[in-house]
Amino acid sequence: MRFYKRLGPVKVLSFDLDDTLYDNVPVMAAAEAWLLDALKQDHPESTLLGKEQLAAIKRQLLQERPALAHDVSACRRAVLTEGLLRQGVAGDRASLLAEEYYQGFLAERGRIRVPEVTHRVLSALGKKYRLAVITNGNLPLERTELAPYFEVVLRAGPDGRMKPAPDLFNRLAERADVSLSEILHIGDHINTDVAGAVRSGCQAVWLNDNGRSEADLHCLPQVALERLEQLLELL
Repeated sequence: MRFYKRLGPVKVLSFDLDDTLYDNVPVMAAAEAWLLDALKQDHPESTLLGKEQLAAIKRQLLQERPALAHDVSACRRAVLTEGLLRQGVAGDRASLLAEEYYQGFLAERGRIRVPEVTHRVLSALGKKYRLAVITNGNLPLERTELAPYFEVVLRAGPDGRMKPAPDLFNRLAERADVSLSEILHIGDHINTDVAGAVRSGCQAVWLNDNGRSEADLHCLPQVALERLEQLLELL
């Protein structure tokens, strides 16, 4: 644990999800693999949609519709729909098939493995603080064992632009009826989590469980931790 700035009064703890409360890498790899396999196997109209084609469509759509960059769910739906349209699928059927594939992907996306230490930390902190989620991702949190811990869940897209933009932090302050400085955000990413929180007026804890150099920081958090359970010592 390393302190950079004095920790002020805290009323709400906000958590990033992916790679903060669980390991997201294998989850996303499995979900992406499922989607590619489903595209090849489930319907004849989608058999030619592979990884490279989807990536190219995504790049084009993001150029044409930059707002999609702030909503991963809307972006994935749009990519799948456009891909099916390019395969000659009619508009309504393309939308229906895209949603079918997206929901299957989302089901796989939700198959996270939550470490025991995460449960222990959230259970203990929830007795002392109000807990919230601020995420750029699309984990279906309500389908997971993490859902009961959190009072407020904010997602990029429906609730504002992606971190590090201030939208989600501002929305949390409004929803929780606290000042930005009374929010302590915990996350692993030096830009979206640390810089996003600090520049929005919140306090920040950097979960540096990969041994990254502090020289990479764009701005200083209040504290850096090597393990999530150190939150119990800090708070």
